[in-house]
Amino acid sequence: LLTLSKGLVHWQSLVLGGISGGFGPIVNNPLDVVKTRMQKQVIKPGKPVKYTGIAQSIMMIAKEEGTLALWKGITPRLMRIMPGQAITFMTYEAVSSSLTEKGYFV
Repeated sequence: LLTLSKGLVHWQSLVLGGISGGFGPIVNNPLDVVKTRMQKQVIKPGKPVKYTGIAQSIMMIAKEEGTLALWKGITPRLMRIMPGQAITFMTYEAVSSSLTEKGYFV
């Protein structure tokens, strides 16, 4: 199915695009959770805030709720991003290989 001269079959581009599209959110989600927690915390004058920085927030969330809490909300995010990335990657590969075959790209 995979040949060097022809490139990837469309379904392979689709699968690889979806998988690669999921890596970004998986890696970035802990920082998004921390950012959201820091933005949503209520600051009361004279009282210390719960989340003071990135490292402290990660440690506190992991300690209080477990490490997996840093990936809260990842499922809907992946369900939104992965299909779009899969389609985009497959379309790009199909169009670019078609244009290369016709001599538009070298």
